[in-house]
Amino acid sequence: MCYACNVLNMHSKMFEFSYHELSLLVTQFQKDKSVITNIHERFILYEAAHRQLHNHQPITIKWVEQTLKLSFPKVYNTIQGLVKKGYLTRQVSSADKRIKFLLPTHKALDGIKLFEEMKLNELNLLGLTSELIKGVPPMSEFNEASRDRIQKDFLSPDWG
Repeated sequence: MCYACNVLNMHSKMFEFSYHELSLLVTQFQKDKSVITNIHERFILYEAAHRQLHNHQPITIKWVEQTLKLSFPKVYNTIQGLVKKGYLTRQVSSADKRIKFLLPTHKALDGIKLFEEMKLNELNLLGLTSELIKGVPPMSEFNEASRDRIQKDFLSPDWG
């Protein structure tokens, strides 16, 4: 058996977890506008949330453009989509009015929190952690049939 195959077998639960997460995002929810499946959009939201969580300076369009090495029009359209969906807001810098910071909304933060709690509960279900968020379903219960119920039960009414 190949070396990589041996490593994957040794960590099969973690591999299956990652595979399931990717499968959800790439197949089941690809066309669902309420689930962020685009890797660039997800990175932007997680970076914005990370910076807010750690009280760091918010991201800017310029930062996204340079970090993701994408063209300005692509970045602008991606950001515009996240703003329209209610995941990001723009805030003008008090130091330089030309700079607009991109901040995560409560909707974005609530969605990220729920997704991460579902992932943690899935890891618990697989026996990879003893941590458990009571009342939150594991990620394996998240699918097209359960999406509306989970959003209704765990996210604010304006979320959808």
